[in-house]
Amino acid sequence: MESTLKNMILTLLIITLVSAGALSMVFSMTKDAIEQSKSAKTLEALEGVLLPFDNNPATDTVTVEVNSLPIKVYTGRKGGAPVGYAVETITRKGYSGDIRMMVGFDAAGDIYNIEILEHSETPGLGSKIADDNNPVLVSFKGRNPADLVMKVTKDGGDIDVITASTISSRAYTDAVERAYTAYRTVALGEEQAAPDINDYLPVTEQMPDNSPADEAEVVAVGSKNYRVYHGVRDGELLWVAVESVSEGYNALIRMLVSFYPDGTVFDISVIEHMESEDYGAVIEDSDNPLRASFVGRNPGDMKLLFRYEGGEVDGISGSSITSQAYMDAVQGAYKAFGEYMSNR
Repeated sequence: MESTLKNMILTLLIITLVSAGALSMVFSMTKDAIEQSKSAKTLEALEGVLLPFDNNPATDTVTVEVNSLPIKVYTGRKGGAPVGYAVETITRKGYSGDIRMMVGFDAAGDIYNIEILEHSETPGLGSKIADDNNPVLVSFKGRNPADLVMKVTKDGGDIDVITASTISSRAYTDAVERAYTAYRTVALGEEQAAPDINDYLPVTEQMPDNSPADEAEVVAVGSKNYRVYHGVRDGELLWVAVESVSEGYNALIRMLVSFYPDGTVFDISVIEHMESEDYGAVIEDSDNPLRASFVGRNPGDMKLLFRYEGGEVDGISGSSITSQAYMDAVQGAYKAFGEYMSNR
């Protein structure tokens, strides 16, 4: 019996080792093929979105960050002079996930062509974003984004939508807008415009007589740093506003949480986010349930859990990760507020 058990264990061990070796061999054999396939697909997309070039754009690239996402810009040249730029862009606002695209600009900044690299949109509906001459592509092709209102017509913009696929059409537009920002950064040397913090600082009955944006301080809480602004009038502290960042569903969420001196939340503003349309993007709304849970209350007096967990915070339906990120940002801001007040 003992001998049989040992043989069984030995046999299983041998099978495991052989299986692991086989998997490793298969991975090694297919890895190069996968990489070659990706390179070929990228080159094909470059040829489809750029005017004729005689260089290798795949080796003439720059990666820039737009809204916390890395965006690769390829330069097509002929006779050494740029003929256009191909931007490998991404949106995380698709109906079924990420959409990766290649957007080609000519030397003047007009869109020459756009090709879809990857998507998971619904077949027969959102998947039409990959069709030649679909209405979203037609809205962009041959036009300069500077001359367009970069929103779908349903939202008051210039971009036509694919029937019954508004979310996919919005996502497509979002990716093109990000590509245009990257194009301007690389081709024109423009600096990306950062949100003006003054647009988000509290507006109260008594306005400060200091310059909060110029007098910001950095407060450390554990391993995180928070930028803290304060409003003062006639030497009296009116409010403290804390810039807080958390990891959302798609990318970082940047918020400004404003407190009265006693720790009561006066206001919460979302400065930047990449959350999905009709879902996590609700955090932008002034009447969203998360904001309503905090404004007028002191987080130190609250049970910072969601209602379904027995707490006092209302989340956004269908957006648990975004809701958690929002609550984490407020909680972090409150800790930074406490640290700031204790050292004031």
